[in-house]
Amino acid sequence: MKIIINFASKLGVDTISRLIGFLTLPLITRALGPDGYGQFTYLFIILSYFGFFIDFGYLNYGTNKLCEKDNTENIVGRIISLQLFTAVISYIILIIVAPFFLDQDKYILLLFFSLTFITQIFSIKYFYLSKNKLYYNSISEFAGQAVYALLVFTLFIAKPEVMTLVIISVVQTTVTAFFLIIPYIRKEGIKLDFNISNNLKTLKEAYKLGLATKAEAITATFIILCLGFFVNEESVGIYNASYKIYLIMLTVVQGLSYTLMPMLLKNLKVTGSSSIRKIGLIFYLFLSSGIILSVLSFVFSEEIIAVMFGAKFADSVFLLQCFSLTILLWPLVMFFSLVILAFNRYNIVLLLSLTSMITSIITSLIMINLKGVNGAGIILPLVASVTIFVSIFYLKKIFTERGLTFTEIFSAKYLSESFREVFRKK
Repeated sequence: MKIIINFASKLGVDTISRLIGFLTLPLITRALGPDGYGQFTYLFIILSYFGFFIDFGYLNYGTNKLCEKDNTENIVGRIISLQLFTAVISYIILIIVAPFFLDQDKYILLLFFSLTFITQIFSIKYFYLSKNKLYYNSISEFAGQAVYALLVFTLFIAKPEVMTLVIISVVQTTVTAFFLIIPYIRKEGIKLDFNISNNLKTLKEAYKLGLATKAEAITATFIILCLGFFVNEESVGIYNASYKIYLIMLTVVQGLSYTLMPMLLKNLKVTGSSSIRKIGLIFYLFLSSGIILSVLSFVFSEEIIAVMFGAKFADSVFLLQCFSLTILLWPLVMFFSLVILAFNRYNIVLLLSLTSMITSIITSLIMINLKGVNGAGIILPLVASVTIFVSIFYLKKIFTERGLTFTEIFSAKYLSESFREVFRKK
């Protein structure tokens, strides 16, 4: 019964939550324009870098630890204590450093925005994941999005400013955290531990997961950071409009990934060439999803931008066409990462994340300085291409070590056979 509830919450409630946020996007972008929307996005990215260590892979770390230990109060307390400790350091750095590159108005906006440092600390999704109570996370997200939409359609319409959107975002994260932390406190309580030695021990245990998580985040956000720093905030708004559409398409691929992951892992855990051949079906499903989404986003790029964001965002069309190439390649990045993960090569997974991050940083500094906002559109396709190349290099080595043939994954010869077997089992 719990599985059904969890599935319904993820499929239904999460979809509605995303839809609510999606519906507010055209209103916000049209009201603020590329410059205002870009300023909000730029501040959000700057804030994420100041709060780099506050959310340092604790979702995966906390879930894993809570599944191993019985003393949940101690683990949750340790994580929250470490996050509060790092939040204090982050605030000190923000207050001292931010005035050097932000004017007074933006500095004040950033200080208001930084209240989300506190709210994300108490968003203990890892606890409910470990207890297989995904519906708590779904309900909290829905509550936050519902309040967000309500305030956008009332407060923001009355006063369409960046400060208004910042306040609404803080309220949203507060509501989300409230729905997660209050039930936990009532049932478990929190025992905080501000011993520096213990906090450093927790950080040491979590840092690998934190590095992998942050490397993936930097891959995408460093582009926006460079646009705001080297070009202007309007370019950030132009870029982020098309990037939002890309993220929506990527959600489809992620859904496919979660659905096919058990089948992929099961076949790769079984030794033998016949088992490896079966994942060719999964490869072609990933590839097909990328091709379909790529063609649709490229062909209808002008219509999508016009309907979603209006004429002010016309320059986003070229960027969306660039993202159509990214969405073609990124399913392959995800597929190869899953295969490597199935072989328990976590160090290579981390290496791939770092490769993507370094490629993004280098190409961002070069392309944005040379070509401005249009150059930014080329970065993620380049990142995807490099990551795919490195993934294939390591996968060939892994397959050779296990006496397997890597090219059998792509063999069309076994594709129809895999289709028949899947449907026969059903």
